[in-house]
Amino acid sequence: MFGWNSGGMMHLLQSQILLRVLAILVAVAILATGDPAPAAERVTIATPSRGLFEFPVVVAMRKGFYRDEGIEVDKIQMQPAIGVKALMSGDVDYLLAWGSALRAAVSGVPIKAVVGFAGRPLHVLIARPEIKSPKDLKGKIIGVDSVAGTVDYLSRVAVRHFGFEPEKDVKIIVTGESPTRLAALRAGAIDATPIDVAFAVKAEDEGFKRLVYLGDLIELPLSGIAVMEQKLLTQRDQVRRVVRAGVRGLRFMKQNRNETVQMLSDYLRITPSQSARAYDASINSFTDDGIISDKGVLLDVQLTKERLKLTKEIPLSQLVDWSLVREIK
Repeated sequence: MFGWNSGGMMHLLQSQILLRVLAILVAVAILATGDPAPAAERVTIATPSRGLFEFPVVVAMRKGFYRDEGIEVDKIQMQPAIGVKALMSGDVDYLLAWGSALRAAVSGVPIKAVVGFAGRPLHVLIARPEIKSPKDLKGKIIGVDSVAGTVDYLSRVAVRHFGFEPEKDVKIIVTGESPTRLAALRAGAIDATPIDVAFAVKAEDEGFKRLVYLGDLIELPLSGIAVMEQKLLTQRDQVRRVVRAGVRGLRFMKQNRNETVQMLSDYLRITPSQSARAYDASINSFTDDGIISDKGVLLDVQLTKERLKLTKEIPLSQLVDWSLVREIK
């Protein structure tokens, strides 16, 4: 009796295995003859540099939020002015250079910001070790990246905050981008400079002095995504999905400190301690909902008009379109 039952059970198990194999083969055949899964849409996002300002997009890429929207992102680095031209020509789809995009829009180029990430500066005024307090800045040299640029403006905001007058009490000179300015600071060619907070925490570990976080002083937008108006009209669904993924990245940053700090450390090649300090100093500069306040945009417009020597009024509707952000709330 035992031998008969054992043989029967063996036959039954073999039959079940065969049926499972056949089911798998049938499923594979159905998939092979059916419609293939739709390919993800490829889009290109241009960014002026690697930094904290672009981190909502980095988070969205690393966490798969764009893939969830059926989008594959190629993020490429290019100078802001070149990025604007590439956006206009269609060589890139989206642009992370907020200031350059806004200046182009103010001058009449049909570009609009569709989501805002950092509504306040992410810069720290950092100084040489011998500058013990802001009053020691009198008669010293501050380095900026360009004449009448955002960093130049932030330098003047900081100087006035400390009770000094630019040009009269301090000298402001052009010394280049953040790494170049840091090198000039180390060499003693300049005494202070506003730099991205991620660079600033590294400089502090070298002994340099943090004087003020500019995001605490002024509401001046720093980052967001801009598109051509034509794309917004003709590919609105794609733009909506890109915006939604970016907002998810933004919210993840604000709600998940530990994982964000680790990603930031890895992405910017800074220590976990430096990453944590950069996060804690800057997180309140990021918007909660992807919308930059009218006050912030208008201040940026005012500065842009001064740089371009324009006098005509510029309606906000020419520059920003928050309708997609509002749709996805």
